[in-house]
Amino acid sequence: MSLLRGPGRGRAFFRFLGAAGWLLVAYYLANRAAHGFSRGAAFPLIRNLFQVFILTVGFGYMELAWDRSREPMKVMGLPRRPGGVREFGLGAALGWGMVTVVLLIVALGGHFYVQLWTAPRAWGLLVLQLLTLAAGALAGEIAFRGYPFQKLMEAVGPFSATILAAIFFGVLRVTTPGSTPTAVWISAVAAVLLSVAYLRTHALWLCWGLHFAWTASIGILFGQPLAGSRQVSSVIHTYADGPTWLTGGEFGPEGSLITLIVLWVGLYFLVRMTRDLAWKYSQPEITPAGIPMDLGHPMHPAPPAAASAPLAEAPKAGLVQIAPMNATSPASQETAEGTPPMSSRGTSDRQLGLPADGNEG
Repeated sequence: MSLLRGPGRGRAFFRFLGAAGWLLVAYYLANRAAHGFSRGAAFPLIRNLFQVFILTVGFGYMELAWDRSREPMKVMGLPRRPGGVREFGLGAALGWGMVTVVLLIVALGGHFYVQLWTAPRAWGLLVLQLLTLAAGALAGEIAFRGYPFQKLMEAVGPFSATILAAIFFGVLRVTTPGSTPTAVWISAVAAVLLSVAYLRTHALWLCWGLHFAWTASIGILFGQPLAGSRQVSSVIHTYADGPTWLTGGEFGPEGSLITLIVLWVGLYFLVRMTRDLAWKYSQPEITPAGIPMDLGHPMHPAPPAAASAPLAEAPKAGLVQIAPMNATSPASQETAEGTPPMSSRGTSDRQLGLPADGNEG
């Protein structure tokens, strides 16, 4: 276990490999568990929820056991903070805006045909599909921008981790049926966009909102094919007529050259709209150094007041103690031999600690 614990790039890379292995196990277990609950329309939603649960439990354990973290959810990218809802909304607005711009350009350059279903069952399925996309987007962000991505950053740095994630998503898109070279590039740039969204906020709320709004806008709001699949919306289907480089063909907007351009523009807007979040969450933490100071308890307190000073010890026998007297009074003047004036002999003898008759006894 020492190979996985402790600081260092090598150990971080081994933790990344362990997280990648758990990712494969989680997808397998979630698929098997979902089959035990449903095989109908609710199956995708149940599968995605199981993915979220299994990934969170597994990565949380890795944070506790390997990284010794006391706040695994926060370190994993899911902190409970007041701005989480706002960050999700910002991501959703950016995702919806980019899809709207793409399809507006596609509609202006070609033709759109719309087909609607308004049966009550279709609307019920639509709610189920929205929940499925939301759970799937969260599972995807936990898997690819959560613990594994963070360990990869510790091993190779943020820039290299972002490039490697883009390459991985591009290769993954090659295996999708109906994929095109443009779709591969779009997947890679989308991975860069989502990685930057995480790096700007050090949380998954912005990434989740962007991912969810992107898929929901393409598949449900505009009824376009999502990565070549039309099994997303039960209410609306749209068909774009035009060249493949413009519409993406049967693969949908994620195969359009317009989408590739809009994603780069969206990256610019993402950086601008997250300036305050990046300043708040991405700046290095300033830790105090030097000698700790407590202003309420100074290191060198002032000496106590004269009134609170301890009383002088009683004079010992044979010693002469001069009592303070009024300096302006003639009676306070001492003789050269150190004896008080004769006019106050009785009183002064008692103050000097002598017997009243002047003998030392």
